[in-house]
Amino acid sequence: MKTEFADHNMFAGLNEGEALMPVRFLREAFANFNDASHKLHENHQSLLNEVSALRAQLREKDLEIKKAERLSLLGETAAAIAHEVRNPLGAIQLFLSLLKKDMQAQQEATSLINEIERSVEAINHVVSNILHFSKKSSLPLAPVNLESILREVISAMTGSMCKSEFTLSVSGSPFVNGNEIGLRQVFNNLILNASQARRSGGVISISIEDGESGQALISVQDNGPGIDHSILDSLFDPFVTNKKEGTGLGLSIVKQIIDQHNGTITASNRPSGGAHFLIVLPRGV
Repeated sequence: MKTEFADHNMFAGLNEGEALMPVRFLREAFANFNDASHKLHENHQSLLNEVSALRAQLREKDLEIKKAERLSLLGETAAAIAHEVRNPLGAIQLFLSLLKKDMQAQQEATSLINEIERSVEAINHVVSNILHFSKKSSLPLAPVNLESILREVISAMTGSMCKSEFTLSVSGSPFVNGNEIGLRQVFNNLILNASQARRSGGVISISIEDGESGQALISVQDNGPGIDHSILDSLFDPFVTNKKEGTGLGLSIVKQIIDQHNGTITASNRPSGGAHFLIVLPRGV
């Protein structure tokens, strides 16, 4: 029996410190195991989060690709229709000019011809917008002065039936590497929209500031009713508008031109009322 007891008592003959060494070893082993298990759990959770984020990005990219495909098909269809419409429009304009010469003595007939010409011009403007929207070619860029372009657009607006008041502030460099014709169309469209939002007048505030990383920030704000929340997220999609007249292509073309400048444009409603468009353009000069 003594021999069996000696076999089972592993710590017999050891002092207290030596007897506790296996216990410490087990505790350290368990502690290391718990740490490793905790780190594995954290890494596993981190991987799950990354996978979830990647899946969300893939879904977003897939939606963007499908949207781009739909817009491409829409652009091709619209361009084909626009080309077909433009030919008879040109013939109508030619016949109207000839008819106008023959009817110079008849004031009432001339007045009707002028009305027809204005309607034809309106249709021609829609056709031009559709053809512009369908183009995917890049724009030739050169150094341009944004302040100069904006002052020209404001001057043209002030000289028309526009009743809005304009303010322009420039606190940064007005120069960017851009396409003058394209940017003039952008600002003309945005300022005209802002003016139409306040048919009885109002204030349209425009500013140019320096942004981060050598960017130019161009802000166009009005104090009108603002943008309908139901279309705010899709405002730059083609054929989206809250106007009674118009095709809804104006802002789509604006975004297309800004994209061709490697810039961004965002739209929001001001807390105090009115719409706010912010354009970010790389200077590149």
